[in-house]
Order: sequence, then structure tokens, then C-alpha cells
Amino acid sequence: MFKNLLRIGVSLSLFNSTYVLCKQIKDEKLPHYHFLNDQDLNKLLKKHQNLSIIDRTYTEHILSIIRDVETDTVEFRKSSDRLIRILIEQAISQIEKKKHVKQSPLGYYDAHEVKFEDEEICFVSILRSGNAFLFEGLKAVSGASIGQILIQRNEDTALPSYLFQKLPSNIKDQQVILMDPMLATGNSATLALRILKNQGVKQENVTFLTLVSCEQGIDKLFREFPKIKIITAQVDPILLKDFNYLAPGIGNFGDRYFGTIKKSQQSVQQQ
Repeated sequence: MFKNLLRIGVSLSLFNSTYVLCKQIKDEKLPHYHFLNDQDLNKLLKKHQNLSIIDRTYTEHILSIIRDVETDTVEFRKSSDRLIRILIEQAISQIEKKKHVKQSPLGYYDAHEVKFEDEEICFVSILRSGNAFLFEGLKAVSGASIGQILIQRNEDTALPSYLFQKLPSNIKDQQVILMDPMLATGNSATLALRILKNQGVKQENVTFLTLVSCEQGIDKLFREFPKIKIITAQVDPILLKDFNYLAPGIGNFGDRYFGTIKKSQQSVQQQ
């Protein structure tokens, strides 16, 4: 019954940044999703050497707030920024370091600093939701350049369509941090990575940041781009096959972060 009601919802275009239909089902028990356990996560990490999953002790409280349908725009944005900053710092920590001797007030020490200047780092957002990463990203690397790629999902085919890009002319020489809050099917991220590849960007110079992901999307990216790095805060257990939504998911991240949806509404994010 749940799937049939979802199909009705799609046919009525209720998923275009509007109510999640299951919110309206009062006589139907909503599913209770359970997250992957440590054994499952370790198996996934062994499968993909370039995958990093942030320790849940740093993220579970913040994600619990972000996922909550009752969280308003102010709290959603504040909590998202906190989580994004953790991901940004993790990405920076994985960039190659240079070792040299520096002086502290009490003596000399071996310094390990990012090898690249700010200008050699580029944040690339997949519009529009990826723009949520820019505020924290530029606080961490204030001199970084910014690239943007606009990809829109075709609601009829569920496939991404490329619409626009604006990237630095020297991006092939930069360390690229690609950003999108949700990784479901991986179709949008794959298209963005192909665009970067066409610009001469090497896989090993790309780190993809996402708040919430799933195994199917992770597998898809690594199949085509095995040398990239992926950093995620959490791996959701379910990708709803009929509609390509993560579960339990976050909802439509862009609408909730940018305040284009009412608090009483809950929507879905599909990519």
C-alpha cells in the first residue's frame, strides 16, 4: 500500500518540493529505519580504500537534528553548517602536506602544513544545494576559488541533465573539493565528475563531500572514478528503488537549508 500511495503522489506531482505523502498517511504505520552497524560500515570501508566516513560520535547528534521533520530553517541551517565544517576540515586533512621547521614562542618544531596555497584549492558546488558548503569552506580556506555546476534531475527519466558550468580556467592544476549534500543514485555526482574530467582535472585531485550517502551511490562513483576520495558523514541503509530517495534521508536539503519550504512541509531529495 505504501508504494502504491507513493506512485499516486508522484502522478499528482506532490514530490516537487511539497509534502512527503507518507506524512499524510494517518492510518498507515511509517517504516522505522535502522542505520548500518559498525560491521557493515567497516566492510564498506574495506571495499573502498578512498572512502572516509566521519566517526558517528561527531555526527549523530547533529544529523538527528537535521533529519527531524520538525527542525525549522534556522536550526537546520545552523546544524548543517556545523556538519559541513567537519567535512571540510576532514577534506583539508587529506590534502598532501609539506614538512618544514618553524618556531613557536618556546622553540622550534616540525610543522606539517597543507602543501598548496589557498589559490590552488577550488570548491566546486553542484547547484543549488552544494552552495550550502561554500560559507564554511571559505572560512576554512578563504583564498580558494569557486566553481559551480548546475545539474537538474529530469522528473520523467530520473536522469540528470547538465545545464551550466562556471569553473576556473586553471582548474586542472588545482585540488578540487566537489560538494553536494546528498549522494543517492550517484547520477548527478557522476555527471559532475565527468565535467571535471573533461576540464583536465585528475581523479586523484578530487575529493567529493556529501552529508548523507548510500552504498549504491558510493559504488557507482568508485566504479567510474576509482581514484577520487569520498567523505561522508553517514551512509543511509536504504535507497528506495522506485523513486531513488534515501531513507531515512533528510528531505529536500536545498529547500530546507535555503528556506524555500515551510516548516510544516516535508519533502524529498533525489539525485
